[in-house]
Amino acid sequence: MKNYWAQRSTGYINMRVTGVSAEDFIQECAKKDIVIWEIIYEEENVFTANILLADLSKLKILAKHFPCKVSFLEKKGFPFFLNKILRRKGMVAGLIGFLLFLVLLSNMVWGITIEGASPALEHEIESTVNEMGIKKGRFQYFLPPPEIIQQTIMNEMNEVTWVGVTKQGASYHFQIVEKEVVEESPPSTPGHLIASRKAVIKDMFVDKGKAMVKMNQVVEKGDILVSGLIGKEDDKKQISAEGSVVGEFWYGVQVSVPLHMMVEMLTGEINRKHLLGIWNLDIPIWGWNSLDSEETFEETFTKEWEPFGLTFPINYQYIDEYELKTLDSDRLKTEAVKIAIKESEKKLLQQFSDKAEVIDEKVLHQTLDGGKVKVSLHFRIIDEIAVKQPIIQGD
Repeated sequence: MKNYWAQRSTGYINMRVTGVSAEDFIQECAKKDIVIWEIIYEEENVFTANILLADLSKLKILAKHFPCKVSFLEKKGFPFFLNKILRRKGMVAGLIGFLLFLVLLSNMVWGITIEGASPALEHEIESTVNEMGIKKGRFQYFLPPPEIIQQTIMNEMNEVTWVGVTKQGASYHFQIVEKEVVEESPPSTPGHLIASRKAVIKDMFVDKGKAMVKMNQVVEKGDILVSGLIGKEDDKKQISAEGSVVGEFWYGVQVSVPLHMMVEMLTGEINRKHLLGIWNLDIPIWGWNSLDSEETFEETFTKEWEPFGLTFPINYQYIDEYELKTLDSDRLKTEAVKIAIKESEKKLLQQFSDKAEVIDEKVLHQTLDGGKVKVSLHFRIIDEIAVKQPIIQGD
């Protein structure tokens, strides 16, 4: 059977023929030049077939002079499809209008973001791009390409080392790298490096000045570690001593840890609620039930609706509700002491420099008092102990 796609695009009809055999009907159609295809037998002298819309008038003449009954079941093809569309002009016009409006909005500028610039430079860049016509609500068709925008900003602003311009949907994103202005540091005031506390010298590096102490020497608070006076006795020159002196010292702390504590943990039971947020009103849409528990913990997640960069007062939320279980925990005394050491070391290091390091600890005393373990601890610490002291006239 040949394919008649060109003829079918002009429309065809599915019909049922009763009262005559399919062979006789097909022979009669061939005599009248009526194209017929997809013949399906339903029962004796009853079958269905397709004919072209252009042959409908010939079929009507054939049906009048032939002992059969023809009923039309379904109309198919482009003409009938077009006729359905024309009968729904309002809906089609609305759909086309919506698509045009959507395309129109998606090709407008709805956002301009600038990153990496100081507030003053950001304001200057905003003024420059506004002069180029890059504003919210402008059509992107009439704006210069990102390469031209980048070159214009580079040429007009000496404060900018590099600028990256990218167009992300309906938004323009500017990444700015400012020129770094190196400021000359003021001349250092002549001075010594002195000990900030009593310690044993463990490491020392002198960049400028004269070392006054040796390795493993015990120094007191205020002792000069590196002198800012250099030269011969009768011709000494004042400079700003520079260097690093690391000392080892002991530091004592007292801490108490409760033996009895309450611990909260998740049981694994979870319930999720879905809500629609409109303005300040949250409307539940799914998961109205709550967990059958007195102790729960909730986490709220919100997804804003921001098509084309526009912010609408509508959002989707879901709340995860977790069941909690409180457990009583009794610590052993040895465990409480370990916790005391760990917590004390963590808090202690916050009082010193980033280079500080605890190399040893000793438990001096521990007692039980009112359900708590009171612990006296000594930590051996290594840290920078040198601080600057200006040279007073007459030193």
